Amino acid sequence: MIYLDNAATTAMSEVALNALIEISTNVYGNPSSVYGFGRKTKKILEEARKIIAGCIGAEPEEIYFTSCGTESDNWVMSKAIDGKEKIITSSMEHHAILHPAELQQTNGRNVIFLPVDDKCIVRESSLVDELQGTPVLVSVMLQNNETGAIQNIESMAKLVHEDNPDSIFHTDAVQAVGHIKIDVKEMGIDMLSASAHKFNGPKGIGFLYVNKNCSFTPYVLGGGQEKGMRSGTENVAGIYSMAKALEDNVEQIDELHKHISNLDKMFLELLTSEGIKYVINGDSGNRAAGILNISIPGIDGEGLLNMLDMHDVCISVGSACNSKSQDRSHVLKAMGFDDDRIDSSVRISIGRYNTEEDIRTLVKWIVNYHKITILVEA
Repeated sequence: MIYLDNAATTAMSEVALNALIEISTNVYGNPSSVYGFGRKTKKILEEARKIIAGCIGAEPEEIYFTSCGTESDNWVMSKAIDGKEKIITSSMEHHAILHPAELQQTNGRNVIFLPVDDKCIVRESSLVDELQGTPVLVSVMLQNNETGAIQNIESMAKLVHEDNPDSIFHTDAVQAVGHIKIDVKEMGIDMLSASAHKFNGPKGIGFLYVNKNCSFTPYVLGGGQEKGMRSGTENVAGIYSMAKALEDNVEQIDELHKHISNLDKMFLELLTSEGIKYVINGDSGNRAAGILNISIPGIDGEGLLNMLDMHDVCISVGSACNSKSQDRSHVLKAMGFDDDRIDSSVRISIGRYNTEEDIRTLVKWIVNYHKITILVEA
């Protein structure tokens, strides 16, 4: 199998898998227990919190463990809104932000969905137009999961805080954490969502960073875990595995970026050399390495995906979280593309374990499908 859908999920790294097995086997006590075995588990939990904080420039007490990025996003959109005059987000967000925002709007709250341009970029002028000196919650995705477009989060956060120091700036960084360098303090981020399975950790575990100066309310009530903010016995094995996966990716971030960038460049060069015409959907000059959303005129993206699947090659036609929906990509729609361009689009997302041979094989099958399509049309 050739797996080229790493924006949907990633294979666990060896260090993450080893950590998961080690803690599951040998340090399985309840971290809330007062005896020695429980205290040992608690120590592992806090070590993981410290590792994760160090990877994003945060302090350990600012890290809260959740089940995934979706839960982290939902927590922000439901519990960080008290005292805020409005919610400002963008039209290219993940549905974990969009759906809660729409619910808040239905409930009568003032919610603004900022537009994006044809490069999938939120223009800062549109944000400025909505800032009126009152406290707001702003949530803009750092790196888009469908196009790889990277937003200027640092500049946006500065604008928000200059307008009103009581405003909160959140970013859904699920697609970015572990892949690009992030320092939450330097970037002015108040809250940040992340999910382990996007950076070679296990599924079902994530975290939310919350600046210690921000006020927000508990998401899950019960036994008082996570400083009373998110109760429930912690998934210590998953948490520690997540921490080790993130640490491993961050330590190799330059090397991995170079490897993925080379494969990204190789893919586009091979398409060109084979005479395949394509357009990149997104900002080609400000795009995350390895996330390629392209439209190939004249082909059916879903048909290409199905053909590749028969040859054990995995790609996507959009967000994996929305793959069962018959709706066209809301991100590409927000970028202003017509149905033909959207229907001819596919997303190839390259990961740390992909090889040059994977890319050659992918291009070979794309060329074959393209030839078949042309013959049928002729």
